[in-house]
Parts: sequence; C-alpha cells; structure tokens
Amino acid sequence: MMRLRFLVPLVGFASFSIFAAACSNDKVVDVGAAGAAGQAPVGGAGGACTTAATGTVVVEASGLPDGVMPDVSIAGPDMLDATDTGPLEKVQAGDYTVTVNRVFDADPIVRTVFDGTVEAANFSLCDGATATVKVTYTAIPSSNKLWMPTALDNELAGFASSQLGVSATKAAQVAIHGPGSKSVAFDKDGNLWALGPTDGDNMVARFPAAMLGASGPVEPDVSFNVPAITCVPALASIAFDADGNLWLSSPCGGEVDRIAAADLKTAGDKIADVAISGLVADNSLPDAEGIAFDHDGNLWVGGGAALRRFDAARLGDSSADPADLELSVKDSLAALVGNNLAFDKAGNLWATDFAANAVFEVAAADLGQTGSKNAVAERSITISVTALLSQPAFDDGNGLWLGLDVGRIGRLSPAQLGVSSTAAKPTTPAVVIKSSSIDSELPIAFYPAPAGLPLYHSIPAP
Repeated sequence: MMRLRFLVPLVGFASFSIFAAACSNDKVVDVGAAGAAGQAPVGGAGGACTTAATGTVVVEASGLPDGVMPDVSIAGPDMLDATDTGPLEKVQAGDYTVTVNRVFDADPIVRTVFDGTVEAANFSLCDGATATVKVTYTAIPSSNKLWMPTALDNELAGFASSQLGVSATKAAQVAIHGPGSKSVAFDKDGNLWALGPTDGDNMVARFPAAMLGASGPVEPDVSFNVPAITCVPALASIAFDADGNLWLSSPCGGEVDRIAAADLKTAGDKIADVAISGLVADNSLPDAEGIAFDHDGNLWVGGGAALRRFDAARLGDSSADPADLELSVKDSLAALVGNNLAFDKAGNLWATDFAANAVFEVAAADLGQTGSKNAVAERSITISVTALLSQPAFDDGNGLWLGLDVGRIGRLSPAQLGVSSTAAKPTTPAVVIKSSSIDSELPIAFYPAPAGLPLYHSIPAP
C-alpha cells in the first residue's frame, strides 16, 4: 500500500489525474455519472483485476475560489490524497472509496469553510481504465461572518468579514428572524445555537447552517427546554465541550448543566446528565454566568467574585464539591469580576468585567493552581464608560471582538491587547462598527473559530 499526494491550483474548476501504466483495457469510466455512495462500484470488471494491474484516476473539483485547494481522499489498494503535485505512477487497480474533506480559505477576520460532495463515492480501477471523480464544493453559509443576537426584531445578525476591516457604519449582511439571544455558540457543522430571548420561548434553539446565508424568518430545526431549571432568569451562557456536549449556565440556580451530544439531535424536553451545582453567590454578584473550556478540557465558570475551574476528570459526574481552583483577580486598582470568558491561542484567559467596563487577561501560568488563590491581571483594559460588555470572541487575526453599547461593536487589535488602560484614559477599539441592525450588550461568535482556540468549532480542530 502506498500514499500518493498531489496539489492543484483552482480557478473555479480544476481537473487532475493520477497517471499509471495501462493494463489490457482502454476503457474510460466516468465515476460522476454513476450511482451514489452505497451502490455497486463502476469501472473495470467489478474490481476483478490482477494485483499487477494499474490505471488512471482523474479528479475534477469545482466551486472553490482561486488559491483554495481541494482535499480528496481515495482509499483502496493505494491510499491517495488529492492535495499535492503529481504526476503519480503505478496506482494499483482495485475498488476505491472517495471521501471529500472540508477546506477553508485565509481571512484576517473569519474564514470561509467549504464542504464538498462527490457524485459517486465508489469506483473500480482496472486494466488501464480511467476513472473520473467529480467533486463539488460549496461554502457553508454561516462561515465568513461575525454573528450575534441583535436585541431587536431581527433576533440574529451576521456581519460579513469584508464589512469588519475598518471602522464604519454598516447594516448586517444577514438578518435572521428567529428566537435567539443572550449567548450563542456554533457546532462543528456551522449550525448556530442560541438561548431563547424570552421566558415564552424554548430555552435553547439550533439554527441550521444552510439557512443562515440570507435574511428572513428561520425556524429552529432543534429546540428544547430543561424543565428542571425553573428559576428566572433561567440561563446565561452556553458552550460546547470537545466531545460536542452542550453546557448551560444557570445563575439563578447556581449550577452548570450538561446536555449530552447524543441528546442534541432531537427537539423536546431534556434532562441534564451532569450538573455542577453549589455555585451560590454569597454577595450581590451573579454566579455561574459565563462558561468556557480550556485546552485541557477543564470547565471555567465566571460571574462570581472568583473565576472557578472544574477539572476535566470530574466532568463526567454531577457534583456539588468546590471548584478545583477559585482564582480571585485584581489589577493595580481594584478587584475584577470575570462575567464572560474567552481563551486566546496561548492559553491565556480573557474575561469581561461588566461593572468596570473592562476586559482583562489572566496569564496561562496562573491558571494551573489549585485551591483558593489570588492573581494579578496581566492586562486590564478599560473601554468607554458606556460600554455594556458581553461574551467576547477572538478572530483569525488575534483581535478580540466585543459588543460595546447601543448599535456598536468593536475590535481590540493585538497591539491594544498588550497595553493596559484605565477609566481615566480608556481604550477606544481599533475598529468600531456602528449599525442600526443591533442594540447593546450583545454576545459575539465566529464560524469557524480560529485554529488553536479551545473551541468545539475551531478549524482545524485544536
């Protein structure tokens, strides 16, 4: 068995071949004209070739922009990856299965992701025959956009990456009429998950990626309640772990609940299979607000006087035991409260302090402790006094996006993230997008998440 690789530049449509010495048959087999996956292979004599026979495979790919390469795996007697240069010789005859892998472009804010389909997933190569594999790529509609609830009639808004490079006044490229607010998260397929905006809506709703390319009404294809959560406001934040389980934070209940990945495929009432409880505030601060996972799969919970870490090893079972780490953070002036959380590529934890209109960084070196500890923020950046900071998100260029105030979102550049500021001289984000499409206190999410972030929808996976 051998592994063969080749690379092809694309201009809308490309074809590329694997060349090999002929057997006794000169037939050409168009795999794209054959049946779908699961049907009988085509070409040759049903795979009845000698082990010495070789042939030619042509892969034709369409739908990709210039500079984006296909990724096609062809498995059989030889293992072929259509991504590198050829020509390639002596491809062994026999039965093959084609798999089309997801690809993506480059973008300074958020990339476009392309999924591919093959017209026929099985073929046989025999006796000098040429088999043509036809692959079509299409962009995932939710990709290449910044997403947020709007707090307006258009409940979910998507701003294209091309709208986000410089400060400007913009209308959202996509305005979705659907029940989503408070917190948003993506799964690996680009489906958008959101909390329901009112007590009359289901607690959680999933909006299919295929429906997020154009404005208009969109009905969730999956939505559910968790009847065991009865307090109000029921939920504050959602986050996926690395296994695709969905975690929900309940400030009023003082707990974080897990809905198993297998249970997310259908609508209807759900029962949490794991509950981390006992997160009850002993002061006026809400507990169990923002949640996030680090590179080791540990669960971090914000909202109280301390950031709390619950280690991955204990997340398979319900527990009311104390956190493995309770980290109290301050800057040079005062204690900080981390309401909503995000990790950067280096493993540093960033949190928003709603009351202080600030975003602060806790160095990765401070995050591995146990027990009750104190830490000094590596950076503490104060935004305008009018800011109403919610769930932040890092982009592909290592900038941090935040909802600011009514009708404004902003990006702190990597350079700005390296310099602390105070209320006396606050930081103005390097990019500020003004829009009548949105209101305020808005969480932000990108699909795909940048490579290297500990997020379920990072591409490539962390």
